[in-house]
Amino acid sequence: MKGLLLKIRGRPGMLVLAAACAVALSAATGASAGVDDVSSNPNAGSAAYSMNVTALTGPNGADAFIDVEAAGDNPRVETLKKIQVKTFASDGSLADVDNYTDVSAPRGAATLDLGPVARGQRVETDVLVQAGGRTHVLRDATTTRLRPDLVVEAVYAPPQTTTARAIDVVVDVAELNGDTGATAMVELVLGPTPLADAVSATVAAGGRTSVTFAGVALPRPVPSELSAFVSEAAPAETDATNNAGATPIEVTENELVVSNVLVPSLGGYGAQFNQHVYAPITNLPASSFPDLETTVKEFEPQLVRIFYNEDFEEGPHPTRYNPANLPSFIRTVQLAQEAGATINITYHAFADARLSPGPHMQRFAAVLEDLVETKGFTNIRWVTVGNEPNTPNIALTLQQWEALYRALHQELVARGLRDHIRIMGGDLIESGGARDHEIWFKYMTDNMLDIVDAYSEHIYWSYFQVPAGTVGRFEFRLRDVRKLVVEDNPSEKRRPSYIMEFGVRGLGTAPGKPALANAYYEDGTELRKTNIAAFQQLWFNIASAQLGFTGTSKWDLYWGLYDFSSPSNQVYWMMNPTPEGWELFPTYHALRLMLQTTERGWEIVRVDPWQLDDWDPLVPDQAEKELTAYIGPSGQMTLIGLDTNGRLLNAVSAETAEYSVGGLPPNESFKLALWNAAGDGQNTIAGTVKTSEAGVARFEVPLHAAFALTTVPVS
Repeated sequence: MKGLLLKIRGRPGMLVLAAACAVALSAATGASAGVDDVSSNPNAGSAAYSMNVTALTGPNGADAFIDVEAAGDNPRVETLKKIQVKTFASDGSLADVDNYTDVSAPRGAATLDLGPVARGQRVETDVLVQAGGRTHVLRDATTTRLRPDLVVEAVYAPPQTTTARAIDVVVDVAELNGDTGATAMVELVLGPTPLADAVSATVAAGGRTSVTFAGVALPRPVPSELSAFVSEAAPAETDATNNAGATPIEVTENELVVSNVLVPSLGGYGAQFNQHVYAPITNLPASSFPDLETTVKEFEPQLVRIFYNEDFEEGPHPTRYNPANLPSFIRTVQLAQEAGATINITYHAFADARLSPGPHMQRFAAVLEDLVETKGFTNIRWVTVGNEPNTPNIALTLQQWEALYRALHQELVARGLRDHIRIMGGDLIESGGARDHEIWFKYMTDNMLDIVDAYSEHIYWSYFQVPAGTVGRFEFRLRDVRKLVVEDNPSEKRRPSYIMEFGVRGLGTAPGKPALANAYYEDGTELRKTNIAAFQQLWFNIASAQLGFTGTSKWDLYWGLYDFSSPSNQVYWMMNPTPEGWELFPTYHALRLMLQTTERGWEIVRVDPWQLDDWDPLVPDQAEKELTAYIGPSGQMTLIGLDTNGRLLNAVSAETAEYSVGGLPPNESFKLALWNAAGDGQNTIAGTVKTSEAGVARFEVPLHAAFALTTVPVS
């Protein structure tokens, strides 16, 4: 029956001789066909075709694997005309004979079921092939071996990675039975989804091999399980139920990189203190001062900037000087000292000093000496000469600017204060389209670095200048200053860098309200009272840390009058006096979240991902989660973050941001503190977050809110 497999099984002991086999094979050829019999002419058959037979056995019986190869131009075999398979017992006696006809053999390969045959039994196979008008008889003998049994022995991957970082996954494949090697395909999947193309692996008998899947991306920040599978094992497989292996992996959106220290010692966060809050120009009732001082200390500022205005504090000046101004200045410095802040005293006005720097800086240094040495205000550690000296239309030259700094430096040296009080140079602004802060900065780095210990700039932006998909205004300014300080500045000229004024501006007009520059939110609310101002100013501090700034000081903490122009240009404070006490705006609480969970001297370390759109001044930054991290000397740790999709929200949103952060200590309990969780601009404790064994924290925060995840006790 042409095309059908006919199997005739003999019985053990039955007379089946080689001659009988030859007669059977000859009878099938027909009279006209030539015969190549490898028994009488081995070169004839082997020159045209060769055959290899493998016999593999296992619990489900044995199979013979026949592989016929055509030599040279001989036609490829697709059918085996006759097959006879003899199996022998362990004592060498014939155990069984199987005969087959017209066996399909695509590309010369066929598999025959031998039934139960033990390991180590001899198997002899005779095959008759008809091709090219000739008949070829091929013979081979083999001994049964155990089928290979492939297993996925192990899957190796890091216990944690991020969605932004591709990983290498290694799969170990082993052969267990020890008799026969095999080739198979190895697949790597996440759930039902292949993560890479399948890879071919060859494993020796009893051996093992490793397959590497390089550059595997895991797009979702969730706990995952990577699975590997072995399939298509050749020549066979004993047990396909053990062909899989898996390993868990924590995939996160963010990751702490403790080895990448952005700032080795945090200089601090804080605000400007108005030195005239106790003076007649501000004219507050004395009864308001105790509440002011308590609330300022509860703010826990780490860095405070205070103006010293010689015209007001020392005189003589016909309209600005008042004998009560200097005591107000001193009491303000005392308040900063008692609050525990590092203090920067900034020499404010320089219209007269620029013309005679020596006498004026001598007078200023004497004030500093009295504050530190006599009054014991030892937290005065920084001094700056000239507020925003590159402001357009101010008649101050670069050389006059340098002369003021050098005169103060010499006075501090003479008084033995120079090691205690360091000089912060700059307080520059971008100066509009002229961008002359680059000129002033370069002059400072070229001519003044022998006396300048740190740099400072000022940054302001309008609340609507932070659209998604662009470089927001304050982001551009921070990145641009970083470029000046780091990328465009040789390493020997780099210094710690501070933003000593920053603030968010509003609109100048609002329905039913008097015109007041930068004062209003779009609905007419004073911008300083809004959650949107607080959100963006906290974001500013986070971004400054990410870019390696040592500290920031917000303009300013509480209401007061600096000078006679203040009523028309001061709209940025966080505390407002009322008959009932000092009203606290949302920014007070937002920045306090940061102040209560970090300390001066801590390291700022990087949180990945860190990409081009996070630092390049010209690359648009998409709305995303922004995080920064701080580590204390005794292992304290704080992460602070928010999702900038909430950058223009002033009301409660139903959306939440899901955070997943790796690189944390394993099995560690963190407190989760939130700013504005209920939309009220206040701080609350949301509970405890415990990291996994892989050091991953997962938690949710309302989109309009911000968080601090910390090991520091907070209440």
